[in-house]
Amino acid sequence: MSMTFARLLDPCFEDDDDPFRHYDYRGEPLEDRLYLPCGIDPHKKVCHAAFVHPLPHRQDILSHRQVQNQHLPDALWLVEEGQRLAEPFQATPLYIFEASGPYWRPYRLFFHQLGWPTATVSGRQTRRAGGTGTRKKRNDLQAAFLVAKVFKQGESHASRIPPEPLATLREYTRLHLFFVELSVALQNRMFDLRYQIHPGFDDLFSKSIMPTTLALAQEELVHPVKLLQADPQTLTEVISQASHGKLGAPRAEAILRSAQHAFYMPYAPEAQSFNLKLMAQAHEYIVHHLLPPLRARIEECLGQLPFPQCLSEIPYFGPVVTATFLAELGSPFWYRTVDSVVAWFGLDPSVSESADHTTGISHLTKRGTKYGRRILWLVARNWSRYLSQGQRMYRKERDENKLSYDGAICVIAAKLVRIAFAMARDGSHFDMDKAFPS
Repeated sequence: MSMTFARLLDPCFEDDDDPFRHYDYRGEPLEDRLYLPCGIDPHKKVCHAAFVHPLPHRQDILSHRQVQNQHLPDALWLVEEGQRLAEPFQATPLYIFEASGPYWRPYRLFFHQLGWPTATVSGRQTRRAGGTGTRKKRNDLQAAFLVAKVFKQGESHASRIPPEPLATLREYTRLHLFFVELSVALQNRMFDLRYQIHPGFDDLFSKSIMPTTLALAQEELVHPVKLLQADPQTLTEVISQASHGKLGAPRAEAILRSAQHAFYMPYAPEAQSFNLKLMAQAHEYIVHHLLPPLRARIEECLGQLPFPQCLSEIPYFGPVVTATFLAELGSPFWYRTVDSVVAWFGLDPSVSESADHTTGISHLTKRGTKYGRRILWLVARNWSRYLSQGQRMYRKERDENKLSYDGAICVIAAKLVRIAFAMARDGSHFDMDKAFPS
């Protein structure tokens, strides 16, 4: 496995024509209705909740309370209190969370299962809302009020939970990305350590991460001090066994010669050699024992989708890429336009203008799903390298539009998002000539 990311849902759907029939889009927040906002500032043990007056011009706190996190009686009190306060205004209770850390998720899922609308705001939004006041004060009640205030200003985010099996697929693909990122971090750390203790070691192999190099690291046969103390026959056997007989005594002799002439600092050789051994073992365990069953679950879950999808027809859309895109996308009916899909994947440029003039360099918004954006960026990079259509589009963005390398790749990624979304929405097949006309 090379040093790159690129290499490296309780299913309850029934087989019918309406796989999203259990999802009620009318329950989404930010609809044209009157809401009674309840701002919730979550913490590990307790949360502070504040019910705010539903009318836009009123900032009154109608009720507030400190509730225990993951405590059913307190959660039921929030439901009953919301219903009681909303009834005189003929409003709908809405629960808004500051989405910082994992502590808001249990309550959010609880309210969602009960059918109450939810929304989220970021910590940055609440801090900015608090900065507009004359008096600067910060406590849990004020934080909960600011969460509700951000919603009343129309700046909160609709809180959507995908239906099964997309929810399970999302959890699988996000864990897969976590393990891949961890394995790549281990590879990079091993590279840094090998360069410090044996600079010429990687030059002796076609790849820095391969069975032979990992086996030598696990046997602590990378550090020059360890190599010069080792038995040459043992070194040859380790290399031959790891390479299945492709490498042997000549490679062992080359490694020993490199160790004799290596330029290194004799600093903590025991610790460095042992650390390299543990990292090699951890990388091997992730690649051979964690990722394969996870990928099998992802492919099994893809086969349970109750709607047709042909995303695998797009070049470089393998099972993991397809599953990640569909899981992060959720229901296609959540999006009014394809531009909103691109924005959800964070691949739309931010707008910076004043008096009809651009005020600076436009950067990506990077809002929405970072998982989908990361995987689509990797696919777009392969398109720019190995497909003529991607190469042509890349050269146009670089030469004519003067974009940076990342900017050109993101333009290709945004194009792929549009194509994949249209295919997922319509259940259509991929047509290269139609998607990339000459």
